[in-house]
Parts: sequence; C-alpha cells; structure tokens
Amino acid sequence: MPDLRGVWPALLVGCAAHLGPPTEPPPKDEGVGATVARACWVEYARDVMPGKLAVAHRGQPEDQDSTQSGLLITGEGGTFLIDGGMAVDLAHEVEGVHGLPRYFLNRASKTWDRLQTPVEAVTSTGTDPASLTAALPTHGHFDHLGGLLDLPDVPVWMPEPEIEVARRSAAGEREGTTPNDAIGVLPRAVSLSMDGPGAWSWSSGHDLMGDGSVLVVPLPGHTPGSVGIRVALPDGREVFLVGDAVWLREGYEEREPKSWLASRFVDDDVDAAGVQVARLWALHQALPDVLILPAHDRRAWLEAFGSPGCVGDPPTPGPEPTTAPG
Repeated sequence: MPDLRGVWPALLVGCAAHLGPPTEPPPKDEGVGATVARACWVEYARDVMPGKLAVAHRGQPEDQDSTQSGLLITGEGGTFLIDGGMAVDLAHEVEGVHGLPRYFLNRASKTWDRLQTPVEAVTSTGTDPASLTAALPTHGHFDHLGGLLDLPDVPVWMPEPEIEVARRSAAGEREGTTPNDAIGVLPRAVSLSMDGPGAWSWSSGHDLMGDGSVLVVPLPGHTPGSVGIRVALPDGREVFLVGDAVWLREGYEEREPKSWLASRFVDDDVDAAGVQVARLWALHQALPDVLILPAHDRRAWLEAFGSPGCVGDPPTPGPEPTTAPG
C-alpha cells in the first residue's frame, strides 16, 4: 500500500469546491466624493501564512508574510480604530477555550512576532487613545477583537449578529469569540445598524462618518457579523478592508475560497463565505483600482500604504467619544 502520509494533508488543503461567478450585476464605479482626513496603518504583529492553506487549489504553495494590523481613520464623524489584533495578555485570552482552538491560540503566542500593543500603535500616530470615538472590529475572532481589551474605555461597535456571537461565547455556548474577549467587550458593545447606504454591489450598510467617506457593509460567512469597510483615502484612492473574507489576495484574484481544511475550521458558514469571495472577485474584475485589503495579507497593506504610517493631515481634536453609532 502506498505511503499516504503526505497525500492526505494535500487533499484536505486542495479539495474545496471551485466558486462560481456571482449572480448580481458587476459593481459600478461610484467615484470618490468625501474623503477621510487621515488614515493610518498600525501594525501589531507579524507571522508567515502557508499559501496552500490560505487559498484552495494553489499551484504555487509558497508562504506569504502575514500581519495583524489595524486601520486608524479620522474624519467628520470622529476617530475610529478598525481591528485591534490579539490580546496583550494572550494567556488570559486563551482561558476557557478548549480543543483545537486552544491549540492554535497557544501556537499563535509562539509564532506571532508582536511589534506593539494597540495603545502603543495608536499613540505612535500622534493620536491620544482616549480621543477614540469607537473601535470597530471586522469580526470577533481573537486576532481582531482581543487587542481591544487594551483600550477598556473605548466603545466597541459591532453588528448585532456579532454581538450575539459574543453573548453566546460569554455564556459558554460558542467559541467563535473567546469567552474572555466576549466578557471584556460586551459591557461596552454598541449595536451597529446596517440599514443605511452600502457600497458597490452591497446594497446596505452603515455610513460611519455621515458623509460617505467610510461605508461599513456586511460580509457574513467567516462569522455571522463580519463586515468590510470601504474607506476613501485623503489622496483619492479607495481601500476596502475585508477582514478574513479572504486571507490572501489570491483568494479574490483567482475566485478561490480558503482551503477545505481552513474553511471548515475557521468559517462559520462555508457557503456564505464563498459568496463573499465571488463578490470580491467581481469587484476586482470591474474596478481593479480599488485596493482590496485582506486583513492578514501584508503585501496588500504595503501596496496601500508603503509602510506602517499615515496618509493625510496630523490629528486635531475631534468630537467627544459617543456611546451610540450616529
């Protein structure tokens, strides 16, 4: 009998279904109206991501630089931190997590090269963390939500489906969000309505600044309340931060989901996640100048920003932090 020890992992990585094209019309160029005053790439940690695990059917399985990063944006509606990376106290974050999730969280503590805490990252841009209007994670997994425990006085805005995941996690019913992340964030969680204007082929969303410069749209699949954030940069370019809808840009370029193994482990709804990948592919085909930003693909961040740092004017005192999306 042939030795299949090296074959089965490859099959599990590569046997995800190919995705079909989306059914809706292709996105149209909406143009850039209002822009944010400032957008900053803040980087918390770095690692390497296996390409064959991140994208199904990869002919080139090379590893890629991976990042845990946040996007700090300032505009008419205030100053917002998108994504917070993993918790500063990762041992506390892992408490209450069991099985394979606990194994991978423990592994993360050893493989990720931590660069700075969220407080340090925000401060490095010349922004006082106390001036943040709110934090807005793209979704509630440990490497996006956990770092917000380092900012205990900042409201956390999330769509209701993601808040419900946190409630269930805090009650011990679900581990999509780690229990201690959920317990730490829920007292300051604020429901983000998604019944306002959307972007491109996403028909609904939330106008974060009130002027169209930042539009939050639902991207359910990876988690029930995952979101994407379309940001009009001060220099007129548009970025679309898509969280973990794809891990690497090859996902939307090749219209491929995550590997079979990865998608079954990390995606809440594999079919819904595939729909979002196909829609991102359609957006890229129709509007290639839009910079689609997978949260962990460091190459995409480098393309958008060149290096960690800011685009736009230095911060000025903004609106007082609020307790509800406005």
